[in-house]
Amino acid sequence: MGKGTNFSGQPVLSQLIKLMDRQNINTLASKTGSDRYVKYLDGYSHLVVMLYAVLCNLRSLREVCLGFEANATRMNHFGLDHMICRSTLSDANRRRSSSFFGRIYRSLFRKYAPVLSDSRTKHETATKIYIMDSTTITLFSEILKGAGRNSENGKKKGGIKAHTIIQEDIDLPIFVDFTAAATSDHELMKRIFSLPEGSFITFDMGYNDYLIWKQLTEKGYKFVTRQKDNARFEIIEKRSCPEKDIIADQIIELSSNKLVERPMTEEELSHRRGRRPKSGIVTVREYVKGKYRCRRIVRRSDDGKDTVTFITNVLDQSEMSAEQICETYRRRWAIECLFKKLKQNFPLKYFLGDNVFSNIVTLARLTIGNYVNFVTLLNCPKQAWAERLRYWNSLETAQNTVQLELQFSP
Repeated sequence: MGKGTNFSGQPVLSQLIKLMDRQNINTLASKTGSDRYVKYLDGYSHLVVMLYAVLCNLRSLREVCLGFEANATRMNHFGLDHMICRSTLSDANRRRSSSFFGRIYRSLFRKYAPVLSDSRTKHETATKIYIMDSTTITLFSEILKGAGRNSENGKKKGGIKAHTIIQEDIDLPIFVDFTAAATSDHELMKRIFSLPEGSFITFDMGYNDYLIWKQLTEKGYKFVTRQKDNARFEIIEKRSCPEKDIIADQIIELSSNKLVERPMTEEELSHRRGRRPKSGIVTVREYVKGKYRCRRIVRRSDDGKDTVTFITNVLDQSEMSAEQICETYRRRWAIECLFKKLKQNFPLKYFLGDNVFSNIVTLARLTIGNYVNFVTLLNCPKQAWAERLRYWNSLETAQNTVQLELQFSP
């Protein structure tokens, strides 16, 4: 039988995890307290286990454990010195904060960002653009049918929402936050202020907040978004439109009347009825009216049958033309492509279900290319690991015997 000429001596997962600095991960675990009161499954081991589960598209805790039992002889290559148990993994998933894995991602992003692909050569401008959007991930749709809020069309948003910011020229997330699916997008808009000053951000109509837009302008951020159909505005200035498909280029003043919540002042507290709280902040809700000046661009759609209206705080035509503003918003589609790739290649599964048939299929999938007695593996999945432990114990016993003989030899 011919042998492959591409043999590396290390499993693929082992080669992938070597791209991560284990010492740095241990340091992050110490800083975040992720390894506090942990005996076996520390932060690094937990990360390796979850990477294995995602890359193998495993669907339950039992499948994860069966996968490691079927690959017991390769555990040392994975950096693991003990077999994974369902209860231990379940406890780790419940107790260890997701912020620990977020810190690992950010450290890897900083390390490998200089070598990531750069698509800026495809565009006329080299402006660094950040794109903000969210996507809903449906969880337990058949089990938690009551999850989420009721809507007029009868659909529910049961699951989680991933709020994401990507750098368009790298096409990778620089920020991800998870909330309930019913959480409004604009509640996460304050995360924009963590981006470098002077950044250009593009987002859709879900982030319509005139007060935040005004703060972005004051801090030097530039943005482009779509105008809502019910927006109230007054046209201040009309400009010429030399571009072919541009219908209108205007300076407008948007009017807002937003309900906000603020802390009560000392004077308001003195006139407040009832007992004054000893601690905590007393808030009051009120409507705040305001106006915001921006630029409105109306462009004919690609098929010529409709129009699309954009809003931006880039007022100067010499800085960016109307067509460049429209093209910048078009580049927002990069985040939609990223969401599609993530959902196609890394589907989020719930760890539920356990039956004999699924165990057989799982073991067959994980060992499809291995030289192993499949019936023996089904009857005793932990046999290889037990033999591995006996081998290590025999080596340790032999080493101790040699040390004793050397110690008492004349």
